Amino acid sequence: MNSQIDDNADGQPDIDRILAQADADIARLGEDRAAITERRRALIAPHYKTVVAEPSEVHHKIALGGVLANHGLSAIDADALAGMLAFRADQVCGVIDELIDADPSLSFGQAIVTMIDGNHRDMSARGQYETWMRRLAAYDEDRNQWLTRDEEFHLNGAWRTEGMTRGQRWLMRVTCRLRGIDLPGHLSRGDAADWLETHGANLNYREFTA
Repeated sequence: MNSQIDDNADGQPDIDRILAQADADIARLGEDRAAITERRRALIAPHYKTVVAEPSEVHHKIALGGVLANHGLSAIDADALAGMLAFRADQVCGVIDELIDADPSLSFGQAIVTMIDGNHRDMSARGQYETWMRRLAAYDEDRNQWLTRDEEFHLNGAWRTEGMTRGQRWLMRVTCRLRGIDLPGHLSRGDAADWLETHGANLNYREFTA
């Protein structure tokens, strides 16, 4: 007489075939659901779509600032963050590896805050320098465009009677601070340009601030 185990084995169904059929049914069900979802989206989509304006530059800054603030950073950390982002990737990765060795559960956001807190002064100085370099590059580009204009436009153009630009005002403040002289009163755009030329803040800007 066969044992009970042998009897059960002889009557055991084809498990592989059943599992394969079940997998096929599940896959087909997933495809059906995806098709239904796609049809539903097409049916509820508005016939006329509302056009959303592109976010402004200020919006981008606010949105990014909110993310950084949620990680514990504030406005006083802006220069330090700019300085850290200016480092080479391999330099930053080396520091992060050291932080991970000390605390393997450290998140990337926590690592950024920790690096800034530990080197705030140096990173802030680096960030301020990077900002100055960007301003210098923009200034050089504007200056080169200015020099291509004719002399008549320089001396008698209608631009001279307009208000002083923000860039002129900033450059005048820097000039007065470095030279130890008083800041002049309100000037027209033309008079401000003449003042900057007289004090060497335009033609010799690179050497003047070195």
